[in-house]
Amino acid sequence: MTERFALARGRVWHRRWRPEHRFQVPLWLVWCDVDAPEKLLARHRLWGRRWRPVVFRDRDFVDTSDDALGTKVRELAARHGLDWRHGDVFMLGQWRTFGFLFNPLVLYFYYPEGADRPASVIAEVRNTPWRERHFYVFELREDGETLRADHDKNFHVSPFLPMALRYHWTLHAVFPELRLTLQDKDGEQTVFAAGLEMTMVRAERSAMAAVIRHFGAQSLKTVAGIYWQAWKLWRKGAKLHAHPGRGKQRDEERRP
Repeated sequence: MTERFALARGRVWHRRWRPEHRFQVPLWLVWCDVDAPEKLLARHRLWGRRWRPVVFRDRDFVDTSDDALGTKVRELAARHGLDWRHGDVFMLGQWRTFGFLFNPLVLYFYYPEGADRPASVIAEVRNTPWRERHFYVFELREDGETLRADHDKNFHVSPFLPMALRYHWTLHAVFPELRLTLQDKDGEQTVFAAGLEMTMVRAERSAMAAVIRHFGAQSLKTVAGIYWQAWKLWRKGAKLHAHPGRGKQRDEERRP
């Protein structure tokens, strides 16, 4: 049975081959039923809707409206041809810590009624420094205990990677283990890969307090880390690729 609320603790890793560059950093993420964040917030006094070390706001996800997250996610799925009205939807992402939030990636998983594995996913992607938002919506296919999906890249994220790539997702989500790998391929050649290797723990009071102590203002560290790794790539001579849509209006100024 899938936990409705959990904390994912582990690491995120990145690797590219030309130039050779790799790193990994510790990370924690929130796993939450999108229809019931209040039930998780009620478990610890340092988690809340405002003025807490960890804050959940509906407008931090999908778009900048204050509509309920569960409603927004299901409507988004419907606009992309998926019926998420029945079954459960869970999010995996960072929440606002010490007033700051930047989510390079938030994942929304749809579990049909009675299923113990997700059937489809929405990946909400943000880029730096443009702060644009994009959604990849895809169904998963089973390959043993692994779930897979692939699709073309159509959103500019890193200035060190071209657009003409294809994404290949590999997911293993059998509690308490959660492993995710994303490969960027040019034909058969992998030019970049990133992944999560996480262990899920129940969202009990002790665990909710521990992530605050151990990780602090994680989103601020995320942004600092992105620029630090970009500087090191630039020093290694990585080719820069211009943003293909610099004139587009930022997502903060409109709803998708």
